[in-house]
Amino acid sequence: MTIADYRPTKLTREQQRQLKQRNKDFDAALKSEARLSKWGYAGGSVFCQREDWFINATAGLSWEHGVGLDIGIKPMELDPLFWDIVGLGENRALPLSFRANGAWVLRPATSRARFGADVSDVGALAALAMAEIDRWAGELVASTSITTMLNALPKGEDLRGPPRALAVCLNLLNNDPDRAQQLCRTDDSDAHPLVREGGGFSTHNPDGSVSTFLDQAREWIAHKRRSDMHTV
Repeated sequence: MTIADYRPTKLTREQQRQLKQRNKDFDAALKSEARLSKWGYAGGSVFCQREDWFINATAGLSWEHGVGLDIGIKPMELDPLFWDIVGLGENRALPLSFRANGAWVLRPATSRARFGADVSDVGALAALAMAEIDRWAGELVASTSITTMLNALPKGEDLRGPPRALAVCLNLLNNDPDRAQQLCRTDDSDAHPLVREGGGFSTHNPDGSVSTFLDQAREWIAHKRRSDMHTV
């Protein structure tokens, strides 16, 4: 166990107050470091566009020493495609921060690390966090592709919920609508939309019916194929 792993099982009121203030000071310092590094900051997340990729990260203090970091990467085209499928194309006009903090976005798996176990100053930890985020972002852009993202997803029946919606959209971006369409088929298609596997998202229609993401994706793919046939 490192010093960063230790935390009292029960905090006194004074410790709670100090912890709250320390987190507040860290967030302010991280926001300042993000701006200096030309990253955006909103809702506790730092984010930016690097080439054709969107990268966002969250950092959180360990007890008294050190900081933990989660960082994720996804294609810039991913969320706009998802919004088109679910009928929220107007989200394209929202700030870039929405791709990190919004409710209707796709979230690939993140990478995690903890560092600075011998550092307690929140300003120094914010600087360390931002430097690590910036370095890690460069590595992710160099090593990530749609193929590597698809390979990292669960397989078979384990591919459920939002990861399945992510897989559908990634295959569409990878110009493989056949595979995307296959992923839209489920064995529980006769179940109620709110119960069956639907890709983790559902939309309540004006007529009172419910459409899952997989329902909407099947319709979107069929419409896209009809449109492509007419333009040939």
